[in-house]
Amino acid sequence: MKLLAFFLRGGSKWSFLLPVLCGVLSGAASTGLISLINSVLERSVAPDTATALRFAGIGLVALLARVCSQLLLNYLQQSMLEKLRMELVQRILATPLRELEETGSPRLLAMLTDDVNNISSSLLVIPQILINAAIVTGCLVYLAWLSPNVFLALMAFTVVGFVTYQLPMSRGLGFIRASREVQDRLYKHLGAVIQGIKELKLHPDRRSAFLEQSLGETTTALRRLNLKGSSLFSAASSWGMFLFFVFIGLMLFVLPAPGAQNGAASLVSYTLTVLYLQQPLDALLANIPFLSRGMVSLRKVERLLALDKGLLEAVRTAPAPRTSFTRLELVGITHSYHREREDSSFTLGPIHLKLEKGELVFLVGGNGSGKTTLAKLITGLYTPESGEVRLDGVSITAENREELRQCFSTVFSDYYLFSTLLGLTPAGLVPRARQYLERLHLNHKVKIDDDGTLSTTDLSQGQRKRLALLTAWLEDRPLYVFDEWGADQDPSFKAVFYEELLPEMKRAGKTVLVISHDNRYFHVADRLLHLEFGKLVSEAEQPPLEARQRAS
Repeated sequence: MKLLAFFLRGGSKWSFLLPVLCGVLSGAASTGLISLINSVLERSVAPDTATALRFAGIGLVALLARVCSQLLLNYLQQSMLEKLRMELVQRILATPLRELEETGSPRLLAMLTDDVNNISSSLLVIPQILINAAIVTGCLVYLAWLSPNVFLALMAFTVVGFVTYQLPMSRGLGFIRASREVQDRLYKHLGAVIQGIKELKLHPDRRSAFLEQSLGETTTALRRLNLKGSSLFSAASSWGMFLFFVFIGLMLFVLPAPGAQNGAASLVSYTLTVLYLQQPLDALLANIPFLSRGMVSLRKVERLLALDKGLLEAVRTAPAPRTSFTRLELVGITHSYHREREDSSFTLGPIHLKLEKGELVFLVGGNGSGKTTLAKLITGLYTPESGEVRLDGVSITAENREELRQCFSTVFSDYYLFSTLLGLTPAGLVPRARQYLERLHLNHKVKIDDDGTLSTTDLSQGQRKRLALLTAWLEDRPLYVFDEWGADQDPSFKAVFYEELLPEMKRAGKTVLVISHDNRYFHVADRLLHLEFGKLVSEAEQPPLEARQRAS
């Protein structure tokens, strides 16, 4: 079983086996109780003080073993939950960015919440199944000792029950798999509620359509699939219990042989043993849905869990940021991807490009020309499908791609702003950060505590971008990439950015790549690179800079 192998692989084997052994001991003790009860009822054992103490001792063992098993399982579940979440996050960080973008944030969020919870919940189910299986096994062995005929008859009914149980169970598992796919869509719509709250509030028709069509249809589909799955599981479980009572009826009214010696006493023993089987069998059937959900969720996260160890190790043991470089070269790199709402794929490249230390380079081009994709290739966030990236003459591969990434500080158009100076040492940076706040005209809006915590990030888009610029500034990397940074800035601060801050970075020896449409500031660039339909137009083929400025 994949789930069992996963848990045994995920940590100490004894941390999992010990609660299982306690549970099996509890099951064995429970079987001993039913044997003792039968012996007392048949009068083969006297109901004296010694027997009572024996009964109490076996019962105490059953109780303590079950309590120990549950306590150990609760601890193991929470530890496994924490470990699994941390491991999945690390593997997400190590997964190539293009794969994550194709997967989508709703699926990743569902993986980190529902799937992790389902897998950890199944951790509690597996030992429970083994505990009840131990009780069932013990009772069957005891029943075989009492009467081989009754045992064989029960086995025949068990085979019939298993075969007829599997059909609705397999159908129910199919509904669970389908509901897990719908769950991804649900997370997408729930994200739209949060991110699109202003648009939904302002447009009643859009709000109604969203509630009735997008969210409504998805929640209805999820409800129907879960209901069908749980109904089939319940029906299968009820059918199993019905067969169980049919067997008891046959045993009471068909199996007894008239005139058999001690027939009544033996019948009581058979019936009591079979009735005692009901609770563990019911528990086994009830736990199957939880186990099935855990298996479906495990299949969902298997691709991340099977991530190449080299990629994972590269993230866990990232090299120290480089303080300088001489040249970054792109030699014939290409990258292809599908655009939204288009059947054909878009190919960027082949790109031949050199970035030298201390250069200020502008990358321009129309929307959809591939500018951001090229920036992600340059920074090592994307892996080129062909060609080569070289850093100071050294070819970049999977083994040293993290070293390339450590050269860059970036502010992409879809940047994320953290509320603290994560990854930086606040002690020496806070005074500088406060000076930068003044230069960025944010000192009246944002304060920085001594531990690097920002007093707020609830700002306008332009102000948030300035805070992102501040963080990049403090990182002090040799290369900077700014993707449409000036798009949300007022005219006065655009001038500060282009005519003061960028030249200052250049004088500090930084290489800066700026993706921009602000053609009135193209004159500050050392080079102007133009990208059209995924192809980099050489500077010789571009109009002179003066002509471009006159045209603007």
